[in-house]
Amino acid sequence: MNCLAHLLLAEDENEARVGQVLADFVSAKSIGTFAAGIQAGIRAHQRIDAFADCHAAVATARRRLEPPYRRWGGVLLDVYFDHFLAKGWDRHGDGSLLPQFAESCYRTLSAYRHLPAERFRHAIDAMRRENWLVGYGNLSGIDKALRGIARRCTRENPLSTGIRVLEANYEALRSDFEIFFPQLKDFAAKSSEVHGN
Repeated sequence: MNCLAHLLLAEDENEARVGQVLADFVSAKSIGTFAAGIQAGIRAHQRIDAFADCHAAVATARRRLEPPYRRWGGVLLDVYFDHFLAKGWDRHGDGSLLPQFAESCYRTLSAYRHLPAERFRHAIDAMRRENWLVGYGNLSGIDKALRGIARRCTRENPLSTGIRVLEANYEALRSDFEIFFPQLKDFAAKSSEVHGN
């Protein structure tokens, strides 16, 4: 899952939300240097990713991606599923309007710009400036997100044209998401109860 899903599934505490986003920008050995709430958010992010990686609907969605896109299926599906989450926010969100939720997240993340993770700072600045979370709700926003990821990636990749795959498989991928996401929300809630974060 990508930024929007991780922020939605985070505990409603600032440090948990920060940890959910920071997880993609720090090494495993540095996790212990952050505050306990941030560490809990990072661990929650990792559990969510592990659940997604093993889910049958995600496996089905990945098989819809033809080579060379399938090799990059994890990245593509993270972004595609954030699109379907944004599009279906009235059903899957937290009860607030998406622009309100996004602005609250931007404020929270910006308050933690001081953390020693340069890529995290750059990402949250761009996220707020370009309004990524709301932008995920339209295909032009997804196209822009994929082109940005493609530029930042150090390996040659097909991500800059990944919007074509979403468009060609839109309803099937949306159906996969609709099977998967309610189960992910349930898992995240139960996991939070078990792990105390």
